[in-house]
Amino acid sequence: MLSSAAYAAATMPAHAEPISFAIFSALYTIGIPGAIANAISLVAIPALAIGGSLALGRARAPSIKASDAKSTFESSEAQVMDGIGRVRVGGLQAFGNSDGSTRARLVCRLNGPIDAVEEYYIGGREVTVDPNGDVSSPPWSKNGGSWCNWKDKPGTGGETAWSSLLSLFPDLWTSAHRVRGIAQSLTIWYNPGLSEDKYFTLYQGGIPSTEQVIRASRLYDPRTGLTAWSDNGILACAHVLRRDPAFAFGMFDWSLIASEANKADVLVATKTGTEKRARAWGIWGWETARSDVMQQLLDSIGAELRITNAGKIWFQLIDDTHVPEVEFTPDDGVELTWRSGPEAVERPNICRVTYYSPERNYESAEINLDGIAWASVEDEVSRYGPKYLDIDLPFCPSASQAQRIARRRFAQARGDTGIINTNMVGLSAWGLLYGEITLPDLGDILPVRMEAPRVDDEQGTVEIPFTVWPLLPVWNPSLDEASAPEPIPDLGYETDMISPNAPASAIQVTFPGGAGTELRIGFTLPAQEYDTAEATFRSYTGDLPNSWQGMFEGPSADAATFAYLPGSYGGLTIDARVRVFNGDDGSYYSPILHTVVGVDNTACAAPTLVSGGTSTLGSSAQLNVTVSAGELRAAYVTLESRGPTTGGIGWTPWSLVSQQNARPGQHLTFTDSRSVGTGGGDVEWRLQTLTSNGTGGPYRTLSQNVAPSS
Repeated sequence: MLSSAAYAAATMPAHAEPISFAIFSALYTIGIPGAIANAISLVAIPALAIGGSLALGRARAPSIKASDAKSTFESSEAQVMDGIGRVRVGGLQAFGNSDGSTRARLVCRLNGPIDAVEEYYIGGREVTVDPNGDVSSPPWSKNGGSWCNWKDKPGTGGETAWSSLLSLFPDLWTSAHRVRGIAQSLTIWYNPGLSEDKYFTLYQGGIPSTEQVIRASRLYDPRTGLTAWSDNGILACAHVLRRDPAFAFGMFDWSLIASEANKADVLVATKTGTEKRARAWGIWGWETARSDVMQQLLDSIGAELRITNAGKIWFQLIDDTHVPEVEFTPDDGVELTWRSGPEAVERPNICRVTYYSPERNYESAEINLDGIAWASVEDEVSRYGPKYLDIDLPFCPSASQAQRIARRRFAQARGDTGIINTNMVGLSAWGLLYGEITLPDLGDILPVRMEAPRVDDEQGTVEIPFTVWPLLPVWNPSLDEASAPEPIPDLGYETDMISPNAPASAIQVTFPGGAGTELRIGFTLPAQEYDTAEATFRSYTGDLPNSWQGMFEGPSADAATFAYLPGSYGGLTIDARVRVFNGDDGSYYSPILHTVVGVDNTACAAPTLVSGGTSTLGSSAQLNVTVSAGELRAAYVTLESRGPTTGGIGWTPWSLVSQQNARPGQHLTFTDSRSVGTGGGDVEWRLQTLTSNGTGGPYRTLSQNVAPSS
């Protein structure tokens, strides 16, 4: 097993490669210096060195598949993985060892710094990790702790050596092992004893793999001047290109990038509501050709790289309808050489599209486009057979976004192409992409996308290849959009247990006398056999969710109706959910309750008498009862008493005997003894449930008569 680990990045000898024409031509058409243009086609290869020096001259690596990124693997060399948006990753197990009982695993996730971890998985099943690192989900939880402790570092570059590894393995791990700049996880796995059944429950297949859903890289946003997490597709393009040190900050037109970033954030209609127009999530490797990554990213958000006349880089979203940047008329010496779109026998007639699907556990998934009119040309399919256009959008996290892009791409692939020959006025198209051509004689106007002009100095002409831009109707989500794939359970954890309904409410309760506050969520579990309920919640920072946190279920884990957690959460936006376990079998989580934590001071019902009653002892009346409050909003229960006046006529005022803080279904025992003297008389007690602000409901009243003593 490896004993030390360090990610180290170095600029390696560049591997020249042909870059995509879209990027390459954009750079050269405006005369940007060749060194800068070529830089996009070169790959700087960072490497991973484990206890050794960097290896030089390795072959170009393929792109990372989404499914592969979720695996946890061991290797003496591996490329650094980077991420944008929200991703699910396993990572490189850089260190693993045991002191004979306790085992440790260090996993390098992504190039840092990352923004946050949102979800944790062990062996493919989601778990909750408490702030102290303890995994509080079954089967890992135990009384007073956990069989697994999981801690993370975001990869800021200021990391120090893990204290747990220094303590467990002082001969293997030293203060020099800092693993700086890498988002990483250290898991400590405890041994319940080889002869215990619990051992086989936890470790029958060895130490299980771990994964995380991570909010990955923080992106520079020229609109604010700050670097923060965002899944804005335009900002992601600038971020990925700037990961190559050849692309300095000053090489970008940040004002144009800011303008396009605003367009990317515009809400557009979808089949199920609205979403931002252009988002980017996904994983890429530093040894993957940067041009390949950039082209995949541009395709996934529906954009292209542009260069200003000043040689500055920016990124432009592709609209279904464009405003022309240049116009050509017959007066410009227009001469057309036509070529219609591909022959029908060759032309694609069925569109298939895949995207980075959170519904399919962050893997590449195909959208079922059956019945979507734009996605197939049935007449051609019948005549010539299916001719597929496969569109892969590995950085697109939305089925809606993927289909908007795919419709345009499919229409373009079927479109007509040609070449326009003009006089030297054609040089006005230098560095431009979109134009209009007025056809000689006919007067028809064609919207076109142009390629780089080619100049014939001897003839005094300019030749511009073009593609006719498709005329598409306005996108109608109800007709043009297929549903996203159905969410699937984590592999290997299908269950017949009934998933609970979403929690019904979330409130904050304040105990009297400065005894503190707590968050409570209420739920109703389905009628089925279970031994443990697990409720979790997460708060938000701005509009971004924090990690899920565990709660205390009550009245008991095997008969739960609510969950609570001490702390002040009033007014905060939270998500809450619940699931149940029967042994190792667990239900799926309930749907999420998304709500703002409020306060409910509606009066509660009278406390329920669970057991006990009243009695006499000599000249005293005795009370010994156990009661419970049934409402989620119950904060405390009071006991008051009164007895006969000294003269034996009438009652004394009610006086407080005691009070106890309460939770729903919690058994509270109250006792009291009140002497009435030799004359005897009646004693009454009343119990009342009160809410956070002291609002009380009806009373539970009990009485006892004490006979006069002789």
